[in-house]
Amino acid sequence: MTRAKRKKEHIDHALSTGQKRQTGLDDITFVHVSLPETELSQVDTSTKIGELFLSSPIFINAMTGGGGKATFEINRALARAAAQTGIPVAVGSQMSALKDPDERPSYEIVRKENQKGLVFANLGSEATVDQAKRAVDMIEADMLQIHLNVIQEIVMPEGDRSFTGRLRRIEDICRNVSVPVAVKEVGFGMSRDTAALLFNAGVQAVDVGGFGGTNFSKIENLRRDKAVEFFDQWGISTAASLAEVSSLFGDQPIIA
Repeated sequence: MTRAKRKKEHIDHALSTGQKRQTGLDDITFVHVSLPETELSQVDTSTKIGELFLSSPIFINAMTGGGGKATFEINRALARAAAQTGIPVAVGSQMSALKDPDERPSYEIVRKENQKGLVFANLGSEATVDQAKRAVDMIEADMLQIHLNVIQEIVMPEGDRSFTGRLRRIEDICRNVSVPVAVKEVGFGMSRDTAALLFNAGVQAVDVGGFGGTNFSKIENLRRDKAVEFFDQWGISTAASLAEVSSLFGDQPIIA
């Protein structure tokens, strides 16, 4: 199966499996402050990821690309929305375009439609320094996301089965690319031990990508002849990941 066909299947199955609201965030409420001693004009929702300034703590995280016209149209729409609202947007894994130049337009359209905005590149943890540099250059990215998707790869019929050397590659990328590097999970959560390894490797931000949103185990199981359903409930919830990682790294950029 081609990468482009697989990308299209991912979109179709993500839509069919939907969202189950199992992130744990529904169990969290704000503590009401009856004496705030402030005024509304002082409220500031801007934030930073490393040296990047974001006008809002909201952004469009990595979704797709590399799947032909369908993913081209999705990324164009997302880029236009990002440009109109002034929020950052990330592309999906660019490995497809690095291996097949015909898929480059489905990623390049994001920068073309959002020329002045923040755009994030994306590759898996198997990427080399050279591939990371090419991915950044492809869309003139302001930041590079490296995604961790071990469970997805295990369930994916044609997925990787070896995960050695990935921390070293991430460290090499952090040292050699010209933009900040963030590392994100794809929906199975991140422990504080993993976050510690990543921050020590030079990563500027982590995205805990907690369990409870898009479920790539379910998506890949729909592509299998025999499902591995055990992993459909595998992971650390978003709320638990946030609590665990922020307990040690509350002064670092943490994304969910």
